[in-house]
Amino acid sequence: MNMKFAAIAAFGALTLAGVAPQARAADNGFYIGAGVTQSNYKLSADGDSGSEDDNGYKLIAGWRPLDWLAVEANYTDLGGVTEDGLDIDSSALSVSGLLIAEIGIVDLYAKLGMVNWNTKFTVDVGSVSEDGWEPTYGAGVGLHFGSFGVRAEYEFFSTDNLLDTFDADSGTVSVSATWTFL
Repeated sequence: MNMKFAAIAAFGALTLAGVAPQARAADNGFYIGAGVTQSNYKLSADGDSGSEDDNGYKLIAGWRPLDWLAVEANYTDLGGVTEDGLDIDSSALSVSGLLIAEIGIVDLYAKLGMVNWNTKFTVDVGSVSEDGWEPTYGAGVGLHFGSFGVRAEYEFFSTDNLLDTFDADSGTVSVSATWTFL
């Protein structure tokens, strides 16, 4: 984990400590949010493989009709990889269901859904894009203080045969803040 991401996470933890005395049960309803991400790409082709990390951001929109259930859409900038004259830039739009275990001000959740990913490959002579639909899954923990919440989560999806050459796995860690509208 790089220093910038660690500093943002530390700032978030200190902010939580300041508002913790005002904590109460989570609000149900529509919510929006945003966060910072760190994605890990594992690329493999013809027996060779490599791994790269990059930072990005996430936008969240969801609906929590019950204490234990939510449905949400995320746009995630997965960052990119630059190596040997090849730039790879990726983003994802996902829709997932969340099963939530609420324990006081803490939400533990698992998510399962579908992701529409888009990857752009750029070299000196031009670029080409490829996209597709894949299953995605993840897990997270959140703290809620009425309408305001913060959370940390991990999400994963895998793609096969990018440009008929690469297989790629993308694991993303994010720290986000959300606001629920009653």
